[in-house]
Amino acid sequence: MANFQNAPTEQASAPTSRIPTPALAAAAWQRLVLSHSPEIRPALRVGFGLAIPGAALMLLGHVDLMVYAVFGSVVGMYGRSPHRLQRLKDQVLAGTMMLCAGISGIVIAPWGPDGWALVAGGIFWACASSLTTDRYGLKPGGSFFPVFAFGALASLPVGQSPSTAGLAAFVLTALFCIVLGQTARFGAAARGFPGHEPIGWPDALRRSACYASVVLLAGTLAIGLQLEHLQWVMAGAVVPLAAGNARGRLRRGVHRVAGTVAGLVVLLGIYYLQLPELALGMVIIALMFPAEGYMTRNYGLALSFFTPLIMLMLELADPSVNADVLWERAAGNLLGVLAGILGALLFDRKPR
Repeated sequence: MANFQNAPTEQASAPTSRIPTPALAAAAWQRLVLSHSPEIRPALRVGFGLAIPGAALMLLGHVDLMVYAVFGSVVGMYGRSPHRLQRLKDQVLAGTMMLCAGISGIVIAPWGPDGWALVAGGIFWACASSLTTDRYGLKPGGSFFPVFAFGALASLPVGQSPSTAGLAAFVLTALFCIVLGQTARFGAAARGFPGHEPIGWPDALRRSACYASVVLLAGTLAIGLQLEHLQWVMAGAVVPLAAGNARGRLRRGVHRVAGTVAGLVVLLGIYYLQLPELALGMVIIALMFPAEGYMTRNYGLALSFFTPLIMLMLELADPSVNADVLWERAAGNLLGVLAGILGALLFDRKPR
């Protein structure tokens, strides 16, 4: 009798202890969105801006072209405005800037530019992109992505003629990201957007001259020390200048160093798995999501994802890369950061 009376109670309580899996997933997603708002929506958009073209390249058997798609997807990073028309203007302007820098690197790649020729190109794009981002209030500011796109794509071994397939992947990915930016809806995540802060011509020209001086200083040190991979030195040098004051530049430089070191540890873990090319392509795509998601929240943490992403995509594009080359690139990056901090102290004593 006791067992009979307790049976309904046990049967009635059983369903209440089970929470449907979709409900758990929805609750976890809501917590993730709330804890990372407003960064998560732009991060998803940028991630899919690489995931879809990247998946197409893998299906076509061109994983080696992933480096071009990654730089094309950077255009999506400039679409943070909650206002659709402003977002379109920002991405078109940033897309033009990135495409011009990247295409110039692709065109001159067959000549294998190095030394002062590469530094001269880096100085030009550092000045041009600094003026563009400052005058139009583009976010992220600074010259890192255009300078790195120019240097990295110009340094790829492509043979006797420019890579037309790489050029197509680069341009089409950038255009796809602009279209994807117009389909995105921000909703509540739009709150907290920093807005546009254009800089007047005098300050913009002064900052542009500082970028040129810093890249020249970093390039001179690297050439004097007979370091290769100048594109990493130049890209590292312009990173601290994106901050507006000496303390911010030092903090950004420290984040750059710490994030690069952490990224190298992540990279060693990926190497330990000895993944095939197709799996490495999927890892590159996966790394783009957290790299963009933390870019404004925690720059050092973002670089712990972005560093292995960059290293892996360049390795896929150049199979001759080995561990020594990777460490040389990392050393050049750190030298560039130190030169950037020093150059900012010497050439830009009036922070905005």
